[in-house]
Amino acid sequence: AKLNSLQQEIQNCDKEKLNLKENIKNLSQSAKNLEEDRKKQERELAQSESHLQNMKNEQEDMEKRIEQSREEHEDKKEERVKWEISKAEIDRDFVNLEESCWQDLKKSLQEVKKEIPEEKIPDTAIQEQLAEAEEKLQKIKSVNLIAEEEYSIQKKRFDFLTQQKKDLRESIDTTREAIKKIDHESKHQFMKALKEVNKNFQEVFSLLFNGGTAELKLADPSHPLESGVDIAAQPPGKKVQSISLLSGGEKCLTSLAFFFALFRYKPTPFCILDEVDAALDEVNLTRFLELMKKVKNQTQFILITHSVKTMEVADYIYGTTMAEPNITSLYSIKLETKEKS
Repeated sequence: AKLNSLQQEIQNCDKEKLNLKENIKNLSQSAKNLEEDRKKQERELAQSESHLQNMKNEQEDMEKRIEQSREEHEDKKEERVKWEISKAEIDRDFVNLEESCWQDLKKSLQEVKKEIPEEKIPDTAIQEQLAEAEEKLQKIKSVNLIAEEEYSIQKKRFDFLTQQKKDLRESIDTTREAIKKIDHESKHQFMKALKEVNKNFQEVFSLLFNGGTAELKLADPSHPLESGVDIAAQPPGKKVQSISLLSGGEKCLTSLAFFFALFRYKPTPFCILDEVDAALDEVNLTRFLELMKKVKNQTQFILITHSVKTMEVADYIYGTTMAEPNITSLYSIKLETKEKS
């Protein structure tokens, strides 16, 4: 029984094998047919694309021809307009000729034509006469009857503008000369003032520092009016250096020396100084106050200070205080100097 079952299975497998081979054969044939269809469709697609490209090229050629035809049409239209304008001009000249014949000869143009004997003139002679007449016409052209009046008007305007130009040049020359004189005088006055202020600066500097030297120098001596001014200072026991390299107190004293040098050159009725003594020690403050005592008779000074020692040399003291919150009180004191017996 088992042998019969195995033989039956073998037969079934053979049948299935035959069926599979048949299916494979059918599928291979189907694949072959599909491949042929694909190639056929590709050929048809290539033909369609080629046909489409040809159609596009034909369309472009057609558009170019249409554009060319439009341009030719526009040229023809412009040419037609020119011919129409020329015809209108000829008609106008013809009408003017008829009016001239009637005004000058009291005859119509047809009557004048009948009176002129017909002569056979060669075409070359007519062309020569026409060229000669056109040449004469170009030389003569139209006669401007108001040319003399226009010439007179233009001449007056030309003379006026010429005079204006002359006046402007003279004014420019005068202005340049005035500027030159002003620059020369300004340079002279500036150098004179700089020399005097420099002299005063050296004296006041030596007085405030109890020695030392200082000098004002032009940054650009070749152009003094456009140049800046540099300060070179040498306090006692130190080398010459720029004011920017000095200490705070030395800078303050140097600035005060320059300030009073300007005051010596050109004093003013009064001057306000705001806490200029804040950076000074006792020794330098004493020198500053001694200088103030010497110059206070020439100028009225208003000093804002917190230094008691500075207040001692003042003639009047004005102050504020707040004894109670939000209530400010003002007071003034007049100081009198007792004469030494």
